[in-house]
Amino acid sequence: MADWAGLQTDILGVIVKKLAIPDYLRFRAVCTSWNHICRDVYNCPRTDPWLMLPTDLQAHGGSKFFCVPERKNQTIHLPATFTIFGSTWVPVGSSHGWLIFYSPSLGDMKLLNPISGADFNLPKIGCRAFYKAMLLEMNDTSFTVAVILRDQRGYKVTRKGSKSWSSVESKHDLVEILKHNRKIYTMDIYGTVALWAEPPRSWPDEDALQMYGPNHNLVHYSQHGKLNCLVESPAGDLMRVKRQSNDKFVVRMLNKEKFSWEKVDNIGDFSLFVSYYSSVCYRAGDQFNLKANCIYFIDSYSNLCAFNLENGTKELVNGLEAAEAYAYPEPHAVRHRPEGQKYMWLLPSLR
Repeated sequence: MADWAGLQTDILGVIVKKLAIPDYLRFRAVCTSWNHICRDVYNCPRTDPWLMLPTDLQAHGGSKFFCVPERKNQTIHLPATFTIFGSTWVPVGSSHGWLIFYSPSLGDMKLLNPISGADFNLPKIGCRAFYKAMLLEMNDTSFTVAVILRDQRGYKVTRKGSKSWSSVESKHDLVEILKHNRKIYTMDIYGTVALWAEPPRSWPDEDALQMYGPNHNLVHYSQHGKLNCLVESPAGDLMRVKRQSNDKFVVRMLNKEKFSWEKVDNIGDFSLFVSYYSSVCYRAGDQFNLKANCIYFIDSYSNLCAFNLENGTKELVNGLEAAEAYAYPEPHAVRHRPEGQKYMWLLPSLR
């Protein structure tokens, strides 16, 4: 019988760092000594970008996630989101390795880590016309969640321990919110990015102004399939990613010295993974089955594709299960979004 506990610690540490999170969880369950090795903060598993697929939580016993580097699905049991008293929990946001769920019938919200199983009940928000939610920050002692509603301009925000939501007003309806360098950035339906600080700043979307004029009221990116989002890179840069057509994206990076957005076609070893609910930046240069300087997105045919920023070409990465095949009917409060926007990116976290 093999003496698994007797393997050298340094070798096991090297192995752990090469494991994807599902394999890491199995690894640390083998024996006590392996579990102890995994507790070392330097022995962290590989974190891969996952795509949450539209899934009927009850019928399939959990949520399906597509791991991009491994090109395979993972099914994770999410007990906190099973139907309770006939309500349906709908995923409405993802950030920092956590998912945000909303129950249109109960008006409740929940924050859930699909890996650790930890969850927090958020203050009741009521049965509202829902848009999206964002976990602005998460640490060992606190977290902050913001939501954007269709029936109210601005956004609502709550923190750990709070029993209510605070409202922040804006001039126009918002489609995006992000916390970067401890400051709040938002984007409205016209593509204008605003910095909520003293003094406040805003940057209009040059493309929208040229194409539609300042008074045009139909530049609603989510409803028209024109994804427009803010993404923070691991290097600390803030990027604005805009889908100009089915097969073309433009990336602009905030120049913090000039306070201007500059178009870029090279983001180095990083790649972007964008969707309506969540967008992330990931160092892909040294990862198997991932290409750097690309934007990974879902096309209108439920295909995972990669757009190469340097040469402006699109390639098919993997065909995904169609959203209609497994997804539950969406409640009216969160309907009216394009097919490719029913998917959600997640960078799994053990904390």
